[in-house]
Amino acid sequence: MFILAIFVSSTSSAGLIHDLNPRGDVSVMDGDLIDHLSTNDSIEVIAQFTTPVDDFKRQKIAEIGLETLGEMRVLHGGLYEGTPDQIRHLSMMEDVFFIERNRLLEHFYLPGDPTNASAMMHETVHVVNSSLSWHRALIDRDGQVIFDNLAFAEWDGDGTTAVDLDTGIDGEHPDFDCGEPWTGEKLIWSAKWSGVAWVDAPNCNSDTSSGHGTHVGGTIAGNGDASAGRRLGTAKGAQIVALGTGDGASIFAAEQGLEWTYENSRPGLNDFNIRVVSNSWGTNGDYNPSNVIAQLTNRLTYDNAVAVIFAASNSGGSGAESDDDLRTNVYANTPSAISVAALTHDGGAITSFSSRGWINQQHTWPDIGAPGRDIWATAPRATAIDASTRTQGDLYYMAISGTSMATPHIGGIATVLIDVAPSLGTAWYQYEDHDEGTALVTGESAQGFQNAEWFSANETRVHEVELILELTAQYDLLKNQCEAGNDEDSCNDIPEQCYVSSQTNLCHDWRV
Repeated sequence: MFILAIFVSSTSSAGLIHDLNPRGDVSVMDGDLIDHLSTNDSIEVIAQFTTPVDDFKRQKIAEIGLETLGEMRVLHGGLYEGTPDQIRHLSMMEDVFFIERNRLLEHFYLPGDPTNASAMMHETVHVVNSSLSWHRALIDRDGQVIFDNLAFAEWDGDGTTAVDLDTGIDGEHPDFDCGEPWTGEKLIWSAKWSGVAWVDAPNCNSDTSSGHGTHVGGTIAGNGDASAGRRLGTAKGAQIVALGTGDGASIFAAEQGLEWTYENSRPGLNDFNIRVVSNSWGTNGDYNPSNVIAQLTNRLTYDNAVAVIFAASNSGGSGAESDDDLRTNVYANTPSAISVAALTHDGGAITSFSSRGWINQQHTWPDIGAPGRDIWATAPRATAIDASTRTQGDLYYMAISGTSMATPHIGGIATVLIDVAPSLGTAWYQYEDHDEGTALVTGESAQGFQNAEWFSANETRVHEVELILELTAQYDLLKNQCEAGNDEDSCNDIPEQCYVSSQTNLCHDWRV
C-alpha cells in the first residue's frame, strides 16, 4: 500500500507528467505556439478551458508558475505568461481546450501607397449602391409596397449600431458627433483598451497614435458634415461604438473587444442595438477553428445574430497557393465570418494586393468584394497616418488603400440591411460554400467535389447578410480583370460564368 500510494501521488504531479511527455499535449496547441516552444524566452499565451476558471483552477495555474495577465468572461480562460516548460505543463491540464500564442495583429492598409487625389468617397458609396438603398420603399415578394415613408426617413442605418474594433476613432472629427446615445449623435461610445479594461477616451478620442480606425469608422458611417455630404459613409445614419486597441494590438486585446461586443449585443440586453462588428485586422498562419477569435465570431453570429466582417488581407498571391502558403487572413477564413476582398476604386478589377485564397478550396475565397483602392474617408489628428497623408491637401479626410478600406464598406452595407430587416440572423439552411477541385475555375462543371460533413456541421452556417450579399452582388467588369502590379496573378483563370452554389443552385457571383 505504501508503494502504491507513492505511485499514485507521483503520477498526479506536473513534473512526472512532463517527464512522460516532454513536448506537452501538442494536440491542444496552435502551430505557431509549438514553433516558439523551442526558444528559452518567456511567452504570452491565451488558454481556453472547457470549464469556468475558478479559484481551484487559478491555484493550479499558479502552481505551474504561470503569471495570469488577464481573464476572459465569455470564453473560459485567460492570458498567461511563462516559460516554454510551464506552457507545456499547462497543456497537460485535464480540461484545456486550446492554447495559442498572443501575437501582435496587422492592420491591412498600405501606409506608403501612392494615392489618387481626385478619387472621392462618394464615388465608392455609389459603386456599392449604398446611396440607392437610402431611398427605397419596402416591397414584398409579390411587389406590394409594405412601407414607404421616404419623405420622413431613409434606410441609412439610423438606430442600428456597428462596432468599429480597430485603433479607435477621433470622435472630435465633425463627421462623428460624439455625445450621449440616441440624441442625434453618431459616436455613442469611444473607448480605449488599457491592458486591463475598456476605459472612456478623453474628448471621445480613442485613436491617438495610428489613425487607421478613424478612417474605417468614417467609411462605415461618417455623416459627411465636414465635406457638405460628399464623403459619407455607407451607412451614413448609423451609430458607432469605437473600441480602440491601439496600433500595436494583440490577439488578446482584440478578443476582449469581441467579448465586449458579445456582452453588449445579447438579445434583451442590447441597449445600443449592436448588430455589426467590423474588423480590418488579422494575422497570417494556419487557420484553426479553436482559436479565440473564431470561437467568438461563432458566438456573436449564432447567439446574437451579429454580422462579423473581416478583411481578407493584403498578401496578394495568385490563388495557386496551397494550405502551406494560404494568403488570406486566418480569421476571415472562419465560416461564419464575412470575408472581404479589395477591388479598385471603380469596382472594376481585383486590386494587386488583395488576398485571393486557394483556388481549389472555395471556402478560402473571400465572400464579397468592395472598393479598397484610394478610399477617401475621415482623417484623425496628429497620428502616424495623418502625418503621412497631410500632403493630400485635405484637413478632414485622407485617402489610403487596403482590404482594411474595403471591409468597412461591407460593414456599413450590413448595417443598412439589418436596419431594413432586423430579423436577419443565422441562415440555418445555408452553409459556407465549400466546393473543391479544379472544376471550380475551369468551367467544366458547375461545382467541384462536395464535402458532405461540412454541410451538416453547426459552425459552418453563415449569417443571412452574407447570403444576401453573395446572391445580389454583381461584378460586371471583373472577368479576367486584375489591377497591374501583381506579377503572381495573370487573372486568366477567372471563369466567364459565375459560381453556382450547390446549395442554392443560384449564382454566388464572387469568381476571384
